[in-house]
Amino acid sequence: MNVLNVLGVNQLSLRGAGEEFNSFSRFFKSKDEALSSVANGDYSPTAGVINAVLILGKGIMVYDFTLLDFVDISQLAAAANQTPKYIELDGANDYINLVDRAGGSEDVLDWSKSWSIGITLFGIEHVNDGAWMSLFSSGGNHVMLRRGGSNWGVYVTSNDKGYTVGANTWYSPQEFDRILFTYDHVTARLKYYLGNPTTGAYAMRANLLVNSTVLNNNSPDATLKIGKGGMNGVVYWDGGLNNLIMSNQVLVGPQVDEFFQTGEDFTSHEYYPDLTSYCRLGEDSFPAIGDDKGNITNGVLVGGTAGDFKDIPTE
Repeated sequence: MNVLNVLGVNQLSLRGAGEEFNSFSRFFKSKDEALSSVANGDYSPTAGVINAVLILGKGIMVYDFTLLDFVDISQLAAAANQTPKYIELDGANDYINLVDRAGGSEDVLDWSKSWSIGITLFGIEHVNDGAWMSLFSSGGNHVMLRRGGSNWGVYVTSNDKGYTVGANTWYSPQEFDRILFTYDHVTARLKYYLGNPTTGAYAMRANLLVNSTVLNNNSPDATLKIGKGGMNGVVYWDGGLNNLIMSNQVLVGPQVDEFFQTGEDFTSHEYYPDLTSYCRLGEDSFPAIGDDKGNITNGVLVGGTAGDFKDIPTE
């Protein structure tokens, strides 16, 4: 028997189906180290095959050429639970602008009315810089997430006053998570749910009392913006977005359960008749963004390019 005390290998290729050889190579101390190695050419994944690496604390991850990121194997399964397109926001200047909202969609982000809004992530920037990143806004009303490593906060405001009131959640969104906000104007409570459509597991990560400062400066308009920063130090959203839903009702109980279940066909969900808008994001001709419900008549991607309407990879 031959015994090797030390074996150093730059790249190990293992045969898959037919004559295809997939790569399993490299052991990185962190995901940042792995991404840095790709950026500087130290590690070069091969297009068209599986490129798997081992990352300390995260296990086996696969490099995805669409996201330009390392993705957990379990999260790849979540990609199959998406519609076939998504929109990539670059964190610099592009955002989604949904105008001429009607039929109840205009209630969303109005602190004097009840509503729900949910969206699916497709990649997200995990920078631990403490920046407030805009997710949803209407007029001067905003809902933001604050990047903080493993502890992301949720903050709201009105009249463009900045991060008026918020809460740390001690959880960070992952690459294919879904986010749902529900707001009850009677109790002034904004609930923030975060979950994984691969497993259907989710939890309420914040139950925020929107204070009188925000309520007294309520300033929505007929436009909903997704990812638009630039207000009082708030930055633009950085990452992919898909499957936007809106309702002029507070989704509760089994409706919330169903939102976080696997599957890409939101039209089959029991709560679908209660939605005021459903935007698939990226499936229309650039730069247009359609609404299956027909209540948003002028949706558009601002500042982006046709390349931001991306195909979801199948492997």
